Amino acid sequence: MDENMEITSRQNEFANLLDQLGDIDAKLAADLVDQDAYLELKARKLAYTSALDTLAGGEPVDDDAFAALLADMRVVAAQPTKEEINAANIDYLLMIGGDER
Repeated sequence: MDENMEITSRQNEFANLLDQLGDIDAKLAADLVDQDAYLELKARKLAYTSALDTLAGGEPVDDDAFAALLADMRVVAAQPTKEEINAANIDYLLMIGGDER
């Protein structure tokens, strides 16, 4: 298989996998998945998207490269979002007395 066909095939594969994930935030909100499953789905979504970007640039993504990418995205997915950090900061400020004037 030539490189262009391989890249196109992998693009189709990752696009299909990304479509199969669906709306992961809605799944969490509807309690269809627990927090651990949500983080795995989020990591996979990030990895599929990143792989698609790499493939769009003309670079192939083999199974080993994707496995490493998914491992990296698991770390990224586990990090708190900016919204989560802000909510925690607000909760903390309210806990210690709100605004001190």
